[in-house]
Amino acid sequence: MLKVRICNTVGDVIAEGTCSDSGFFPPAVAGIYNDALDLEPARKLHTCDTSSGSVDYPEGTRRARFGYTLPGRSAGDPILDDEVILHVERT
Repeated sequence: MLKVRICNTVGDVIAEGTCSDSGFFPPAVAGIYNDALDLEPARKLHTCDTSSGSVDYPEGTRRARFGYTLPGRSAGDPILDDEVILHVERT
């Protein structure tokens, strides 16, 4: 299991949760973010400063941005939320 804590850039915790370390990380962490903040439309993890080899299980502290694309604009630029800090540790 992975323990995930999502904080704003000043360090306030805005979401916490756990996810399996046997699945793909981006949808799982987006679910934690969306559930805690009750966002509509739901956000996806758009950026995470991790090496390409560790994107599935990015343990440690990283900067990330969540966002969404407006319906009907599949090729449009995403609308991004403020940058957040992800703290991920294996439990």
